[in-house]
Amino acid sequence: MSVSPASPVGHLSSQFIFNSRHGELEPPSFGFAVDLAEDPSAAHQLIKLGVSPRSDLPVVTLTDVGGKLRALGCRLSKEEAEGLIQGRAFPTRHLRFFGATWCPDCRRARRLLEEISFDYEEIDLDTSDRWEALVLERSGGRRVVPTLDFDGRLFVFNPELVLMRSLLESAAGLKEERGLE
Repeated sequence: MSVSPASPVGHLSSQFIFNSRHGELEPPSFGFAVDLAEDPSAAHQLIKLGVSPRSDLPVVTLTDVGGKLRALGCRLSKEEAEGLIQGRAFPTRHLRFFGATWCPDCRRARRLLEEISFDYEEIDLDTSDRWEALVLERSGGRRVVPTLDFDGRLFVFNPELVLMRSLLESAAGLKEERGLE
């Protein structure tokens, strides 16, 4: 993967999944691409994550060195896919924050959300079976807190604060406003 060392996702592996038979866009210039037309068995990985190979492509996944899924983006444009691979989100109307009151990572994430002044809906997974099921499905069976849901198209699982800040600032458009790009 050719991501600059300054990138907040430089230590994460990216995978771009698309289907060239459906006329979907070409893969970004970096990251590992999987064409379902060439490798239909890769669709099983998506189905396990609650992602439809018919309606949710193209998809970007970011995994850590242990193979744990850290981010999942669905129905992305080429620019959105490239941005996510580099640690940027897309403008977001609604952010759901799935957490738990006992979780220290959730407390740190809440402080960052407040610092950036990002509006969000918080859902306690200890009290909501419905939302817990969604997190379990999208994360590949792991109950991960915090989990961030950007408009139902990008799910981020227990992100490091550097990555979380980058995603939130780009989603809110704060980087452009502050001249940080």
